[in-house]
Amino acid sequence: MFDGRLFALLIGICVPGIVVTVRGTLRVLGGLMERAGGDRPLPRRSVLIVLSVGQSTLLIAIAAAIGILTAPRAGLSAPFFRSLAHGAAPWAAARGQLPTAALIGGVGAVAFLILYYGVFRPRLDRGTLRALEGLRNGIGIWGRVLYGGIAEEVLSRWGLMSALAWLFSLPLGEGSYTAMWLAIVVSGILFGLGHAPSYLAAGCRRTPAFVSTMLVLNLWASLIFGWLFWQYGLLAAMVAHALFHLVWWPVDRWQYAKLQAEIPSPD
Repeated sequence: MFDGRLFALLIGICVPGIVVTVRGTLRVLGGLMERAGGDRPLPRRSVLIVLSVGQSTLLIAIAAAIGILTAPRAGLSAPFFRSLAHGAAPWAAARGQLPTAALIGGVGAVAFLILYYGVFRPRLDRGTLRALEGLRNGIGIWGRVLYGGIAEEVLSRWGLMSALAWLFSLPLGEGSYTAMWLAIVVSGILFGLGHAPSYLAAGCRRTPAFVSTMLVLNLWASLIFGWLFWQYGLLAAMVAHALFHLVWWPVDRWQYAKLQAEIPSPD
């Protein structure tokens, strides 16, 4: 039976992040388009916001529905949100998830920063780096925590990973570790590729360094979030994902400010 209450709840918790992120993304991309010039007038920003929010919410709704249909069949769950949706005691379900999610998310975030700043960032050209970090910082901390930590987990783990885990379990058998790890890895690769279009639109160059940054770092994060989702539930993945951004934010702001000082903005 389709759980309509859980469906509505998952959409509802994603909307704030969608609105904040759409506004930030359009502000950055709109500024780039205005500086680039052109004869075609831009649509009104309010119209773009409404259309973009509507499109993103539709994608969330599709992912939420897919997860409700496939997650239980794949052995995946969202006990905290299911309890919350049905008026049960949600914190009983949360207590077993939060300490592990915080610990693994924190350690994973530190490893992520070492990889990004020590390995990948020095290999990116300055124009790509400016576009990449400019868009990320333009979204702001609330967009990154609310959209990244909540909406992206509904899309990538609850919807995509659940569907893949169920599909892979059909030939490999229910409860197969191989099926679950395949789902984690494939959804992680798609998660990384899904970030590329907005960054390319912001001015990143499609170089091997850029592609490897998108794939490897997002896959690393997805291995952590996917494992937590599998072992503990959707809330654990969301907490770890949000923690990644909270740990990254002050370092990202500091490094982007240094980059701006090195490369003046074009007038």
